[in-house]
Amino acid sequence: MTLDLADVWTYFAETECGDYSRLYRRISHVVAANDDVLDLVRTAPRRAHQPTVLLGAVHFLVLGGLDHPLAAVYAGSSDADADADADADVGPLFVDLCLTYRDEILALLATRHTNTNEVGRSAVIGPALTTVALRLGPRLGLVDVGCSAGLNLLCDRYLLDYGTAGRTGPADATVRIACEVIGGGVPVASTLPEIGSRVGLDRDPIDLNDADEARWLLACIWPDTGRLDRARLALQGAREHPPRLVRGDAVDDVTAVTDSLPADVIPVVLTTWALAYLSAERRVEFRARLAAASRARPIAWVSAEGPGVVDFFNDIDEPPDIGGAQASVLGLVVFRNGVPEPHHLGFVHPHGTWIDWRA
Repeated sequence: MTLDLADVWTYFAETECGDYSRLYRRISHVVAANDDVLDLVRTAPRRAHQPTVLLGAVHFLVLGGLDHPLAAVYAGSSDADADADADADVGPLFVDLCLTYRDEILALLATRHTNTNEVGRSAVIGPALTTVALRLGPRLGLVDVGCSAGLNLLCDRYLLDYGTAGRTGPADATVRIACEVIGGGVPVASTLPEIGSRVGLDRDPIDLNDADEARWLLACIWPDTGRLDRARLALQGAREHPPRLVRGDAVDDVTAVTDSLPADVIPVVLTTWALAYLSAERRVEFRARLAAASRARPIAWVSAEGPGVVDFFNDIDEPPDIGGAQASVLGLVVFRNGVPEPHHLGFVHPHGTWIDWRA
């Protein structure tokens, strides 16, 4: 069943935003009821019909210094209420900006796509890498598929704080990520396994030395979730220690990248909220290619995706209801000699704010 565009925005408001981003929840409900904004979106290419693309386009203009009342709301310095129903709330401000700057918005929708390189995801990648090292060996080679700017390839440079469960990473790290453990015994090590090689694969990798591209990356971050300053620090760290990024297709080029890793590392392929952008057929081909490559050496695939995206994990327990964004599935598939061994590791918040360990 294909949802009407208004229904898409309503679903996004309740399922993706929830209590996690009240700002975007309110905006999304207003957009769902506004024919002018929906018609604007319909004018754009179909790939831009995702709510996150229009939200990113508006945020991009705001971050560029646009003189509009919505900028104060996004900066947290306005009295506009993200939960209010009054005409003066944030929703009408968002609509006014979209319609006032219609041409600029359409130009962005025609050329941009969602490109969230959320470093908070390192907090859920970390325990998965620790698990891989315990099972396969201590020296890993990371391949981040859909890497954007490759920020999560630098996960071992961040301080990952799991509260009473412990911390991972350098104590003096400038990028510090808090992740609440809501269940299970998460394997928290003082440091992550040795990363002997790291490479990102993306159809359109971000050049962080391009101010326009870096601003788009920040624009895809939701303004009221407290992640912008941390992202700016991560961007600076990536400029100082740039990971190797390869332009290519997630399916067609993944085995060439894994084959290029040094012989003394265990290849670990990461997909974090990237596989959903592939068709069901291409997802099957993706894992088939990993299976084929594992005839030369074992390959681990760590995935953090929405429910139903990785078919190995279709028959797992119901995810927890935390009252915010829909829980995602953290999984590990070890391929040996072409044979997959799936392991459901747990449920996680899409931006890494909590983890429910089930392994």
